[in-house]
Amino acid sequence: MSPTLSTALVLARRIGIVLLFVVILLRPGFGRAEVPAQLSDIDVVIVIDRTRSMAALDHDGKQPRITGAKADLVALAETLPGARFGMLAFGTDARVVLPLTSDSAAFGAAVETLYLERPKDGIGSRSDRPVPELTDLLERAAEKAPQRRRIVVYVGDGEDTTDEGDDQTYADVDELIAGGVVLGYGGTEGAPMPQDDDLDESLGFVQDPETGDTAQSHADLDNLRQIADELGVPFEHRTRPGGLDGVAASFESSYADGTGAGARPAKHDLTWLAGVLLLTLLLFELHAGWRAVWASRHVLAPRKGTVR
Repeated sequence: MSPTLSTALVLARRIGIVLLFVVILLRPGFGRAEVPAQLSDIDVVIVIDRTRSMAALDHDGKQPRITGAKADLVALAETLPGARFGMLAFGTDARVVLPLTSDSAAFGAAVETLYLERPKDGIGSRSDRPVPELTDLLERAAEKAPQRRRIVVYVGDGEDTTDEGDDQTYADVDELIAGGVVLGYGGTEGAPMPQDDDLDESLGFVQDPETGDTAQSHADLDNLRQIADELGVPFEHRTRPGGLDGVAASFESSYADGTGAGARPAKHDLTWLAGVLLLTLLLFELHAGWRAVWASRHVLAPRKGTVR
């Protein structure tokens, strides 16, 4: 290979490396990915009951209450695109299982993976147990983003099975929220609760330790209405899927254009291809550099019989 051609190839390779770096920074691709084009001004805090009574089989026929609750939460999120969602679950204790986020996939995963307490877990249920944690969560949200409107969605059956603990009232958070709803599940007639974690009836039902008979869970709709009154929000008795559009509309969410609305990312990213080409050229460059070093060492090496 002539020296002129060799020099031209080296120059072309190095120009190619620089150009590929630029291409990678531009992230080439084709198609347009679907991303939220609008952002909502509301933070929706879900307060959900995860005690064993939410396994009772009296929703939409003989479905577990928690199954209906999860389906409703997924549907609610779909009707409020761009809103931030957080989740506070309560049973033996109350804890935040999902901080406020606009990531709809993260919220869906939190709903899907929410599990109920086992039959012998806990010290009995109280529907007012999450009040302190809810107050703290709302206060922190108001401090970080005072311009956003906070919504509380309470999800449960209202059944209290213990008097232990301090009495709490949801009226403590009334001034921290702009609206919300109480979604109630289950009937007052009572229904059995599957014992298995997967809510499979074939493994039997939770037993009443005092009588040895199958335990029955009775939803307390009056208690749920009281919670709604304390929060200053409506109460919805949920007995079947659907019908949440009006609930979402009552939140009166307003929208603004999202920062990514005008420049959506490519659906099929080709940055990887530019990266492969860049790696190939860099390997050639390293190979050429190694050959040059090896050749220079060979030239500079003292020959036999040469006096230093």
